[in-house]
Amino acid sequence: MKIAIRQVVGVPPAQAIAAYGSPDFYTDRPATDDIAVLEVVRHDDRGDHTLIEVRFAFTGSVSPAARRVIDPSKMSWITRTEVRPSEGRTHWTVLPDHYPDRLSASGSYRFEPGGEGTVVTVDGDLKVHVPIVGRSVERVIVSGLARYIEDEVASISDRAP
Repeated sequence: MKIAIRQVVGVPPAQAIAAYGSPDFYTDRPATDDIAVLEVVRHDDRGDHTLIEVRFAFTGSVSPAARRVIDPSKMSWITRTEVRPSEGRTHWTVLPDHYPDRLSASGSYRFEPGGEGTVVTVDGDLKVHVPIVGRSVERVIVSGLARYIEDEVASISDRAP
C-alpha cells in the first residue's frame, strides 16, 4: 500500500532535514496516534550523510482478526533512516523486531523550498504479507502511520536543531 504525504513546515529545508538526523528530534517525543518512540538505537553522523536508527512501538489496539496472526506486544520495529542533506532527502526502511517475514516498508522524505519554509514530501510502500487480513491490516497501519508522520513533520519547527 502506498504512503504519500505532502506538508509544509515553517523552517528552511536545511533545518528540516537536519532534524531527521538528530537524536534530539526523537528523544522524549510523546506517543502520537498509537506510535511511541522507544529509543535511538544508532546514530552515525559522517558529515555528508547520517545514519540513524530509531526503535518504535505500536501502542494502540489491534482487531481480533489481526490478533490471530500477530501478538500486539511484539509490534515494535526499528526505522533505519539515511539522511543526505546535500541531496535534500532521506531514505528509510522499517526493520521489524518480530515477524520480519510479515511486514516490509520503505520510502523517502524529500525537503524542498516552498511556501514560507519547506515542503516535505513523504513517499513509501508498506506491505503486510499475511493472507486474507493483510490488506485490511495495511490500511490500518498506513492510516495511523500517515497521522504520525503528519504530526512528526509539524513538530519540526519546535524540535529542529
